[in-house]
Amino acid sequence: MSSIRKSLLSLAVASVVATPLMASAEGFGTVSANVALVTDYYFRGISQTDNDGAIQGGFDWSHDSGFYAGVWGSNVSFGDTNLEFDTYAGFANEIGDFGYDVGVLKYNYNDTSSHDDPVEWYINGTYSYFSAGFAYSPSWFGSHDSSKYVHLGFDYDELPMGLTFSASVGKSFGDAYKVKGGTDYEYVDYKVGISKDIWGLNWDLSYVGNDLSKKECYSYGYDYKKGNCDDRFILSVSKSIDDVSKPSEGGDLPISGNVALVTDYYFRGISQTDNDGAIQGGFDWSHDSGFYAGVWGSNVSFGDTNLEFDTYAGFANEIGDFGYDVGVIKYNYNDTSSHDDPVEWYINGTYSYFSAGFAYSPSWFGSHDSSKYVHLGFDYDELPMGLALSASVGKSFGDAYDDKNGDGVNDFDYVDYKLGVNRDFAGVNVDLSYVGNDLSKKECNSYGYDYKKGNCDDRFILSVSKGF
Repeated sequence: MSSIRKSLLSLAVASVVATPLMASAEGFGTVSANVALVTDYYFRGISQTDNDGAIQGGFDWSHDSGFYAGVWGSNVSFGDTNLEFDTYAGFANEIGDFGYDVGVLKYNYNDTSSHDDPVEWYINGTYSYFSAGFAYSPSWFGSHDSSKYVHLGFDYDELPMGLTFSASVGKSFGDAYKVKGGTDYEYVDYKVGISKDIWGLNWDLSYVGNDLSKKECYSYGYDYKKGNCDDRFILSVSKSIDDVSKPSEGGDLPISGNVALVTDYYFRGISQTDNDGAIQGGFDWSHDSGFYAGVWGSNVSFGDTNLEFDTYAGFANEIGDFGYDVGVIKYNYNDTSSHDDPVEWYINGTYSYFSAGFAYSPSWFGSHDSSKYVHLGFDYDELPMGLALSASVGKSFGDAYDDKNGDGVNDFDYVDYKLGVNRDFAGVNVDLSYVGNDLSKKECNSYGYDYKKGNCDDRFILSVSKGF
């Protein structure tokens, strides 16, 4: 079990234990949530996603005394490593007009040794529009050499039209940046940006960069050919809620957000993350008429492809007690051709505790063969202690799943299933589900997955999520 998976399990278990206290004991503190879609995940001036997009988000707990703790995740692109999942804790307060924040942060990555994932201590201060901070790690990414980072910032939120201006500069230095062969790549990073809140979402356009040469970028472990160290513009769209136990401010706005941390991202019974954790989330626009559109993202693990970013639109309404939903979804993946990313049409219906649906794609992942999916579901939310039961079964079939060689090896129409229980704790939904399918190991491999990594195994999945 990877450190990411263990961290996510610990988070979910902690949520189950802690959030009832939040709901019943005043003064315990509050939990907030956040989600963001960005055109590039940069860290101290360097791209962590090969100059490509990212889905990011997490949860924070804070106490009136100033103590806080949190988790945050993002997809990354470092070979087999596709997920960063950070945990942190600290104390923040004010002395007059001066604000301060002291804490510790643990960077965690899947497919890496937890001993190599660094721990960093930090102290930050704010005064008026200005900020400054210092961070220190005794062993930077398993090097056993120290890393230091100092930064200055300026944030001005009194521009016309509700615009906010921000600027920052930082320097990375220390023993970890002094290569024994004589190359010294201590470096400076910088950022200048402008942001504005529109429809409850924060839109930020920033220009970021650093003073690393191509050779220094490469020696630092990044591929300069992919633009990791280039100066660039980055656009981000984000949303947060300060207290998940209360309705989101501006709840009548047409755009909502959602974020989830899961121990595995499964799609129709099959793991999309090599049986490892995922950060997921997105935004939805809805109209009173029933029309809606949205975007949703998750880290995935398909070679160089580490991000799934879906766009969809449809119409949902009710006729008496019967609910229906008709729409279309476009699955998008980085490092793949848009022609190979499938489009799928769907129709779903609900009645009482029951649901059913059908989905059709004319060309499933560039195969030019059709895919069909039918599913049935049952959701019962009247169990004791506020628990809800969910169960579903589905079948994937069509030309894309048919045997092309006539030997029975490549015929893998299959059935998937899920049985779960969930509960809302002070605004956060915690779900434990058992999922699986009837694919054999050979069929799993022929479908393009590696059964040795457990992609097609039956398994328990724990998720912590929030819509806001």
